[in-house]
Amino acid sequence: MEVTDDLQSEVEGGMLKLASGKSVPVMTNCAALRDPEKTRSLGLPVLKGELGGREVDVMRDTGCEGVVVRKQLVDASQLTGECCLLLRIDNTALLPEKAVISLRTPFLSGEVKTLCIPDAICDVIVGNVEGARSPKDPDMSVMVGAATTRAQGKREAVTKPLRVPDIERHASVRPLRRWGARTRERRMPADLTTNSLATATDAPNRFEND
Repeated sequence: MEVTDDLQSEVEGGMLKLASGKSVPVMTNCAALRDPEKTRSLGLPVLKGELGGREVDVMRDTGCEGVVVRKQLVDASQLTGECCLLLRIDNTALLPEKAVISLRTPFLSGEVKTLCIPDAICDVIVGNVEGARSPKDPDMSVMVGAATTRAQGKREAVTKPLRVPDIERHASVRPLRRWGARTRERRMPADLTTNSLATATDAPNRFEND
């Protein structure tokens, strides 16, 4: 939604009064401009962080009053069902959804309330919220610990050994022998059993020379 007037001056106590007389919560001075080149020209610091276990780029914006995240990185289960008006410094306004996400970054870590924007210039934008560190004082040890945790997980993900059935438990040698004997007997003709073979051996030779 394009606006031509300076809405920033209409915001009081984090609320913007509408023509209907109602007031809505608003976040102002967010540097997440629609134009990526203009945003980059601001020279805001960007470091690596984690969002829900995924590596993301994190921008620290001292001119923003909240936290903004790229909507594609947020699961539907993390959305709160609420919205908040967002005024950007290029005098454009958005009505993004709110979400609660798990962050681990050099600027801010923990469960964080954020606004979800599809076209955010950076994966995560950390503004002036409680617990946010100064752009000049990021805590890089947070990411060192995250890298160590990932490495440990890879080492522990070893291949499970192949499970070999217990032959003694499932089939002993003696039953297998009995099974083989029964199979051979079934394959013999009725007149060639063990007893008949013995009788035939003891009988005199029935063949005579011509």
